[in-house]
Amino acid sequence: MAHRTHSSANRFAQSATHATDCPDQDGLCLTDITTESISDDAASHVHSYTSSTASLNDAQQPLRVHVERVVREYFVALENEVPTDLYELILKEVELPLLTVVLEQTRGNQTKCAQILGLNRGTLRKKMKAYNLM
Repeated sequence: MAHRTHSSANRFAQSATHATDCPDQDGLCLTDITTESISDDAASHVHSYTSSTASLNDAQQPLRVHVERVVREYFVALENEVPTDLYELILKEVELPLLTVVLEQTRGNQTKCAQILGLNRGTLRKKMKAYNLM
């Protein structure tokens, strides 16, 4: 079971990079509009509009909405298998890019980075070592 859970964790990590096309909470998706009954030109406009609207709506959602969506997708991908260490997995998936971006923004200045993150500098260094960011 450990192997399957590990491969499921990999699927989770990969799915975290893919946003769904339907950010609407009611399950209504403009991308579900069938374009068979309208002209090719109108169909092109519908596709263009729905793509840009979905991107805008998705980008404006709070982080918690994205996390909730990805966790739900993860459970669907598991197909009734019970995951282990899900909390740790999610923290790692969020923490690494957070540390990376803040370190980039501070040009590697650990004192500034720790201050921005609200961490002790020693804690930041420990996390950087854990993620091979040193």
